[in-house]
Amino acid sequence: MEAIRRIVTVKNNTLNVTLPDAFNDMRVELIILPADEKTVSTVEEPGPDYKSLYGSFQSGLSIEEIDAQLKLLRSEWDKDIS
Repeated sequence: MEAIRRIVTVKNNTLNVTLPDAFNDMRVELIILPADEKTVSTVEEPGPDYKSLYGSFQSGLSIEEIDAQLKLLRSEWDKDIS
């Protein structure tokens, strides 16, 4: 379920809300409450969707070569530096 939260100022008893295309031709519920500025928190927009990049890296290495590289890198963590 997608939800939108906006804090807006009412002018002349009128409120204009523009919704994203995903809400077109949908029934929606509109709840209007007075916003207490002291309790309003800002909502951050979501960051980039890195899931869309999954599997897109082309290294040219075989699975065995990738595993060997990972094992080498991880073995560096286990080295005693004392």
